[in-house]
Amino acid sequence: MIRTDSIKRALIRYLPLTPAIFLAVLIPRYWVDLPQYDEWDSVTFFEHLSQGSLTAGLLFKQANEYRQFFPNVIVVALGWLTRWDIRYDMVLIFIAACLISLTVWRLAARTLQEDPLRFSLLIFLANLIIFSPTQYENWLQGQQLVYYMPILCVVTCVLVAQSNLATLTKFMICAGLSIVSMFSSANGVVCWVVILPMLLFTEWQKNRRLVSWLSAAWIAGLCLGLALYLHGYQKPWWTPSPLTALYHPVHALIYFLGFAGGPFGLEKVRLSIVAGVVLTIGFGWSLVYVVKHRNDRALIENTIGWLVIGSYSVLTAAMTTVGRLGLSTGPSQVPRYLGFSAYLPLALIFLVHIIGTDMYRRKDAEVTNRWPPLTVVAAITLILYQPFMYLLSFHQMQKWQTRLQQAKASILLINELPDTRLTKILYPNIKFLIEKSNALDDLGFLRPKLIQSKHLKDFSADSNGHERDYGFFDDMQKSGEHKYTALGWGVLANQQRMPDAIILAYDTGDGDETAFHLTHPVRSGSLARPGTEIGSWETSFSTDQLPQVPVSITAWAFDVNSGKAFRLSGRFKIDGP
Repeated sequence: MIRTDSIKRALIRYLPLTPAIFLAVLIPRYWVDLPQYDEWDSVTFFEHLSQGSLTAGLLFKQANEYRQFFPNVIVVALGWLTRWDIRYDMVLIFIAACLISLTVWRLAARTLQEDPLRFSLLIFLANLIIFSPTQYENWLQGQQLVYYMPILCVVTCVLVAQSNLATLTKFMICAGLSIVSMFSSANGVVCWVVILPMLLFTEWQKNRRLVSWLSAAWIAGLCLGLALYLHGYQKPWWTPSPLTALYHPVHALIYFLGFAGGPFGLEKVRLSIVAGVVLTIGFGWSLVYVVKHRNDRALIENTIGWLVIGSYSVLTAAMTTVGRLGLSTGPSQVPRYLGFSAYLPLALIFLVHIIGTDMYRRKDAEVTNRWPPLTVVAAITLILYQPFMYLLSFHQMQKWQTRLQQAKASILLINELPDTRLTKILYPNIKFLIEKSNALDDLGFLRPKLIQSKHLKDFSADSNGHERDYGFFDDMQKSGEHKYTALGWGVLANQQRMPDAIILAYDTGDGDETAFHLTHPVRSGSLARPGTEIGSWETSFSTDQLPQVPVSITAWAFDVNSGKAFRLSGRFKIDGP
């Protein structure tokens, strides 16, 4: 009996924390300290800050459809303190998720009447969604704070609305949070829309006249915010027409459902759409049930906060459908969108439990200690999904890390061996990348520093004659009139992983190895040692890249963590013209 009680206490105390703890361990395993995509535009902020010319106007400037003033302020402040180590931004995103989880827990404590063990299980289910690694694109990008600030504002507003604060204070705090939400992300305006009905419900009976004036002020604040947001706004050239959804309603519905079902879609279109149908129907049914029993104030008090949170995801799905339908960059269930859509299933966990319990109560007042079947089905479905979600996430996070480490290798060598593939995986303008990489290097914000020489002696590590430990330059064959194909495999022996890049160098006989070609290995299991990740590589180069004299060709494994190159065993000669 004592043992059973101990297990129960441990479950109550620690079970809800396990998804957050697991993610806290997982993120550092896969993170890479490198700006990604739009983060490169933020380099301009640090340049202006170093020159004393950073203004609020620059922080407020439109980026795509966003005016992310508040995230920009946070990123610049934190970046200046940490020399813009992107990993601190990822930690901040995780903290934001923890705050969301804490707020959800507080809301659940106010709206559920359950014994501690059942309450703990429900919070555990909610945290499985909040901290799901399927959102890996958000956990592993520092700029994704913009995806979590609006929902953090929404759930905080829900708590404020249900608090014992004065009516005026509630409206003022919620309006302030709505401003923060609006100028954090393109969907931030949703906070204004979903919170007003909740404020009306909680405050209308207390002082109707005051609430009427405050509601008018709320709408005026929303209009002023929109006017400020749209002042000088320019539609990005690459975005489709907002009327596309109107002209193609079936496609719009499919896109919407795919977005809504993304948390359970495992990045598959059809599965996302099916999940979207189930979740949308479930939310619609919950809303109809509450409206049907609108005279039951206790029921509305317990469900309205969750309806607000679910509505946030639904309205965001609608906004994304209007703004993205017809765009060729990917489907609606891409992993980064899960930071928006995850809160529909989260809200449904609590809605189906509250409504299921209410249905039992109406059917049989004596039945008070039974799990509603809907809650059981939701819990089993969510738990059974976890192995598939985690396996997918591990695989994708590893691919994400490899891609970014290889991109960082190309960035560190960008002055000497520009890699045009960066335009497909990091930023679409190579000249811009060269400029901003050097700006970061000058600020001391790039770790390690850029390679400023093609001579391997300037950035190679002494292998002490153990080139075989780092892999082999296996073969080189002529593949055309002026072309050669080289291949081999490499490993960073001290880290037991494959290199981030392979550098080919030539030696004219004076012992000065000079880099002339860059490629990236791919993970290979055929030569793998136990616990070691091997990278095989094959690449072609032109003799136009070489001096017109006999040369020896060598291959080097490059490590982004140290900025050092390690020579592979093997050497091949090419005669002169």
